[in-house]
Amino acid sequence: MGKKKRSRELSSCCHAKIRINMSPDFIGDNSTNQIMGTCYYICTKCNQPCSVYIPIRRTWTRNPATKVKGDEREKKEIKLTKKEIEEIRRNEDF
Repeated sequence: MGKKKRSRELSSCCHAKIRINMSPDFIGDNSTNQIMGTCYYICTKCNQPCSVYIPIRRTWTRNPATKVKGDEREKKEIKLTKKEIEEIRRNEDF
């Protein structure tokens, strides 16, 4: 099996790691063995409830895919002189 993915969620206040706690929704709920419920995040640095930091994705004004250069090698085309072209046209079968 592969490696476990670590939680990379950071707090929006200090950019520190956060831990997830679950609050009891109803009377008699035990938060230690609760499977479903309301979750909240606590910053490990300042021990205050906070929201999750969402990094802003970089965007470009131009599409970088259009800036890819093509093959710059010399194109090999057959260049004929006028005399050779006329000779080919004369010898063509229609």
